Amino acid sequence: MSGTKGLYVLIIECRSFKINIGSLGPVEVPEGLLAYVGSARGPGGLDARLRRHFKKGKAKRWHIDYLTEVCEPVEAWVLPGGFDESWLAKTVASAAKPIIKGFGSSDKPEDETHLFLVRDLSELEEILKGLGFIRWP
Repeated sequence: MSGTKGLYVLIIECRSFKINIGSLGPVEVPEGLLAYVGSARGPGGLDARLRRHFKKGKAKRWHIDYLTEVCEPVEAWVLPGGFDESWLAKTVASAAKPIIKGFGSSDKPEDETHLFLVRDLSELEEILKGLGFIRWP
């Protein structure tokens, strides 16, 4: 899948804490499983982007970098060739609670957020599988 572009949902486990996140400023992160909606369109594609999310000690380039330094990435789901993050955010919102307004969506002002508190991981996974997402790696 090296170089393949597309959409992804990153699942991370967090404890409750407060943090300053770039342009968002101070935010409260709830305890639990969080789902982050993103896309990988750069030359490294999905593999490079997701490897970066699972790595510690990286420069903070995106909102999600602030969380992956403190929280633990658990799993990721990918849709090679998918590019509509807004559609994916709305879909994930049907199975998870939107949190932290503007998180990961500063380039998509029509989206409230790209970060969600997962209510039922198995339900979210079933939705993603039904849409053609596959578990990464």
